[in-house]
Amino acid sequence: MSKGNDFWKNAAYYRNLLALKQTEHGVLPVRFTERQLAHFGDNEAYRLRSHCPAGVSLALRTDAEWLELDVMVEGSVRDYVQAICAVNDRWTSLQTIEPLGALPRMATFRFLFPPPGAAGESNKVEVYLSQFARLSVADVRLSPGASVAPAAERTSRKLLSLGDSITQGFDSRNPAGAYPVRLARLLEAELLNHGVGQHDFDPASFDPALPYEPDLITVAYGFNDWAKNKSAEEIAANAGSLLTKIATRYDGVPILVITPIWAQHQDERKAAGTLSDVRRTIEESSANVGAGIVRVVDGVGLVPGLPYLFADGVHPTEEGFGHYAVELHRHAKRFFA
Repeated sequence: MSKGNDFWKNAAYYRNLLALKQTEHGVLPVRFTERQLAHFGDNEAYRLRSHCPAGVSLALRTDAEWLELDVMVEGSVRDYVQAICAVNDRWTSLQTIEPLGALPRMATFRFLFPPPGAAGESNKVEVYLSQFARLSVADVRLSPGASVAPAAERTSRKLLSLGDSITQGFDSRNPAGAYPVRLARLLEAELLNHGVGQHDFDPASFDPALPYEPDLITVAYGFNDWAKNKSAEEIAANAGSLLTKIATRYDGVPILVITPIWAQHQDERKAAGTLSDVRRTIEESSANVGAGIVRVVDGVGLVPGLPYLFADGVHPTEEGFGHYAVELHRHAKRFFA
């Protein structure tokens, strides 16, 4: 255990979250309000995924030679847990513990840092936590004698991203590789990732009391609505209701509604038609919401429909997410001129 400097228990050292919750193991990063977590708690799949710290990072400035991070993994959607470190905004090393085995268990990551540029200088260090695992930060250790302070470069811009497993970051092996994290970095914005795997258009999941004031909102659902065999009428009603609630809470804030990206079996016919039919349904449902602040982005244009850019025919790989973020940035950057 670290001795005498539990800086990692201080929320000032974290980015892209709502709060830190004290647990018996340490601190649990929280992305959702208590009301939202209670709503997701009614579904076991949503419950676990909503507790994963997707997009959350530990951000500090230090002259340390190394950092060790202990996390208590209480549950996971995958049989591995990863963390990646960025030093001075450049990815340096991705670490994976695989297989995880029986849970709960402690996992330790160790990152080595290049020496600062000159005497008295320090590095900005940012460690991104796994988007797949419910975990508590149990300890952070630095090389002996190292200085530490919160990373001061906190931007005033804020991005809120709602969506399903793709927004949460499935199936990037890099926690910082998911499109919301990449988009936030490109926009130089703080991120709150409200992606929940297997989720769909669900008006009851939005909390109007959410204590977060974004400058841009992205909403990306539709594939699961289609896969769950919902009718076009139900999808349209849920999409319209959710978007209306968001637009009402965030009056005047631009909303980018992203229709489903390419999927391997997208031409299969379900209750709402093909996935192309669902894209049109979402576009039509968005047309009369928000008095012009809602813009629709055609998901097909974000990631080329090439099988090697997808892990399983649905979820992008890290390379696929790179395409997603860069193309979405073209639409988003106009709001940050």
